[in-house]
Amino acid sequence: MTDHEIGTDREFFRIDDELRLRWEKIDPDAVRSQTDREQELKDLNLDLHNLISTAYGDSAVVGEALGLLNRKIELLTDSDDGPQLNLGAVPVNLSGSGLAFASNEPLHPDEHIEITMLMLPANTVVRIQAQVIRTAAYPDSDWTYWVRAKYGPQQEIVTEQIVQHVNLRQMQILAARHDKGV
Repeated sequence: MTDHEIGTDREFFRIDDELRLRWEKIDPDAVRSQTDREQELKDLNLDLHNLISTAYGDSAVVGEALGLLNRKIELLTDSDDGPQLNLGAVPVNLSGSGLAFASNEPLHPDEHIEITMLMLPANTVVRIQAQVIRTAAYPDSDWTYWVRAKYGPQQEIVTEQIVQHVNLRQMQILAARHDKGV
């Protein structure tokens, strides 16, 4: 997929990956009501994920350990993020400006979706809103559709987490190629 196809200029590296992912259609104009406790938990979780991502940049072992510890706490407290283990493995092409992902359900241009992704090995859970750009046939028999979407505005913190994941995966891919002598 070229960057022109998703409607952006090349601003970020892109990687092919497989992530634990789910999506749901949303109304971008709807206001979601949450209790104060739910909002505080989400805010704390976001702050913690940002710190874990920073720690991961300094030390992969510390970042991964903190991510696993946070995941364990989420599971033990049965927070809203608890169902993340039920996210399905989905092929994606990911960048800091948008993504394409495999789906068995078609989406239409201009539909708005909220995507939840678990990015390993940092164990970072991100939720980001996106607008569908295009849906095409998936080239493999495991999936039906290949959905392209661009991230909505004002999600810089989440976008930065995605960029960090892309950079990490790119380094892992290059290291693996180097180890194989490619």
